[in-house]
Amino acid sequence: MTLTTAAAAETAPAEEAASAATPPKPGLLRRALPVLFPVAVVTGIAVALYGRAGELAALVLRPDSVPYLLVALAANALAVLFSMATWRTLLADLGPGVPGRTATRIYFTSYLGKYVPGAVWGVLAQLRMGGAAGVPAPVVLAVFLLNLIVAVLTGLAVGPLAAPWTIGAEAWWLLLPGAVTLAFAVRPGLLHRLASAAARLARRPAPGTRASDRGMRRAMASATASWAVGGLHLWALAVMLGAPPLTALPVCVGGFALATAAASLVVVLPDGWGAREALLLLALTAVLPWQEATAVAVASRVVCTLSEVLVGGAALLLTLPRRSPTDPKERT
Repeated sequence: MTLTTAAAAETAPAEEAASAATPPKPGLLRRALPVLFPVAVVTGIAVALYGRAGELAALVLRPDSVPYLLVALAANALAVLFSMATWRTLLADLGPGVPGRTATRIYFTSYLGKYVPGAVWGVLAQLRMGGAAGVPAPVVLAVFLLNLIVAVLTGLAVGPLAAPWTIGAEAWWLLLPGAVTLAFAVRPGLLHRLASAAARLARRPAPGTRASDRGMRRAMASATASWAVGGLHLWALAVMLGAPPLTALPVCVGGFALATAAASLVVVLPDGWGAREALLLLALTAVLPWQEATAVAVASRVVCTLSEVLVGGAALLLTLPRRSPTDPKERT
């Protein structure tokens, strides 16, 4: 959700893009971006699903697996909505008012950009669409950076739920991320110091906007809910393949949060592809044999991709700009 360095590295190219976002005359790349970005997203999604259709089909063809797969899809879809709520909370707290339809469209356009290698593409989408909606580039970047920090911190705080079953008595030190997150919840202003430190590491100006304590706490609460609900999809898949339900619940919720938060910092891979699966295997082998754990990790990637594409695609369709015969301008 190393943290300051990764966040700073992501904001550096984003701020450079912001400085060049309004040239006197649009260049070729800027004119081509609205076409290239969707193509890159679709390609990234295809890569994420390539080679996994067989494993998913083998699971779906089992009649008793269908209810578990539906629960898994629904759980991750709800987690995506909680994730959007986190971002929208920060946007509403930091920036000018943006209509709900517009904010939803900005979020899911950039969200699907995570399937393109490199975190900068999602930020570019936010900068372009946010600017069109009247949100200044510094606010867009501040929301992005704080959202990243909140997501990673809360993910690392939920992660230790899996520790007693994965690394045993040596897991006590994993309580430290939870203690740090609790400190940030008590003193949200510390998050702004963390964001400023990340900006200094990137040799960039510190964020000029500041979220309220109430806004930061609400964002942390919805981010934590996103991890907790999202972990239920992994739990449903693990139980489907024979994991003990009670033991598997904390392992799956904590393991999913820890693996996804850590893998999200590997910005050179689309959506942490490969890194997340490796970390999930370490957790899942505590409740499943290696072969079944591997199947669950692969199925998790497919289920997450499908649910994210379905939710994101539906949100973009529902928020298509409305046009009036007498007013050709887009209305939100």
